[in-house]
Amino acid sequence: MLSSINVDVPNTVNNKNTSSMTLPKPSTANISPLRIAIIAHSLYPIAQPYAGGLEMITQLLCDELVAQGHDVSLYAHAESQTDATLIPLLTRDEFDAMVYENEHDSVGMSREELYQYLVYQRAMHDIIVRDERGEIDVVHNHSLHHIPMMLGQAFGSRSFTTFHTPIFPQLRLALLTLRQGTQTQFTAISGHQQQLFDEFVPSHVVYNGIDVQSFTANVDPIKDEVYFWFGRICPEKGTHLAMQYCKAAGKRLVIAGPKSNEDYFNQQVAPLLAEDEKNSQKNGVPKLFDYLGHLSKAEINDYLRQSTAMLFTSTWDEPYGLTLAESLACGTPVIGFNVGASAEIVTPSTGIIVPKEDKDAFVQAFASIKDISRQACRDRAEQFCSVATMVDGYVQLYKQALEDNSAINKQSIDKQIVSDNTPSDHSLSDPTHTDCKAPASIS
Repeated sequence: MLSSINVDVPNTVNNKNTSSMTLPKPSTANISPLRIAIIAHSLYPIAQPYAGGLEMITQLLCDELVAQGHDVSLYAHAESQTDATLIPLLTRDEFDAMVYENEHDSVGMSREELYQYLVYQRAMHDIIVRDERGEIDVVHNHSLHHIPMMLGQAFGSRSFTTFHTPIFPQLRLALLTLRQGTQTQFTAISGHQQQLFDEFVPSHVVYNGIDVQSFTANVDPIKDEVYFWFGRICPEKGTHLAMQYCKAAGKRLVIAGPKSNEDYFNQQVAPLLAEDEKNSQKNGVPKLFDYLGHLSKAEINDYLRQSTAMLFTSTWDEPYGLTLAESLACGTPVIGFNVGASAEIVTPSTGIIVPKEDKDAFVQAFASIKDISRQACRDRAEQFCSVATMVDGYVQLYKQALEDNSAINKQSIDKQIVSDNTPSDHSLSDPTHTDCKAPASIS
């Protein structure tokens, strides 16, 4: 018979010593909206007219996240326009007031390099302070600079960096460090881009998106055969190749875009325009080429809608290729080189992809491109190239990171609780240990 038991059992919760226990931050995995800090490239405003595709993508991402109800802070050029909360990056005037005239020389940098360094150092300091106050759930870096990528380690798996460009030297040096081990997550804007970075870090693919609904599609067959080329006029975009192929096939070509490289335009494009003009006047035939200069988005939309196909003659491995997505959004098929991500965006039902600079294959494509369904092109854009698809991909990654972080935090807390309430080896072997008193009597 157990007549009396007097056992003093320590309270495993209330008596636990928490003075040295660091509790992880509370989970925000199930909290909506998400609080997202997005870091933009600093050189140009995130505003129309866009300096390039990166500025457009950043604005579309921020505005769609806000439209979905998320709380977005955009760290960007002071003249940016966004539906998010704009937090201006360090301006050049502020930089000049802070830094001595020749201070960049003392640290072995150009003045521009030092400016960029301080821009992102200051932005990341602000984000880290806000995170410590519990104001940030996720940090997403689109800056192209290595400082946010390196300091993003402070946020673990809640930090994302998107690779928009090829691997340039400063980025490579940072990746050499990060491939030793990091919790930061990375995204690539295409499968081709992902493969470039596989040597250093794993990444998720989230394709870029465009505002498909802002493009008016023409899904009816084109009666008057004419082709369209648009983009920056520079060697790597291959404007002259599109002209040569159309000349060989006797096809009309409309060209639009800024002269990003005047020497290239004067040496490669202008002579073909002049030759075409001369031939037209001499023989009384219509010109094959029309160069329209730098057009607005609305004007490009109109010309794409009226074109038999868009010609994509880029000779470098473009990480994505926004002109491809914009063409499909207008219902316009593509004839293009197999470079970069072009074959990921343009399918056999929406265009013809040929080997790079294969003139014969390109010219042959003119004969069959009219068989491509323009409705299929628009459908592809809506399903694969939309801003909503892009943002949904990122939000899914954000939420998964927060859920994983929550699970890790819970495991950490549970382990610390068990550890703090497990008797030490000394207490188990010490006969004088009296936390548990023996029964007074057992009968």
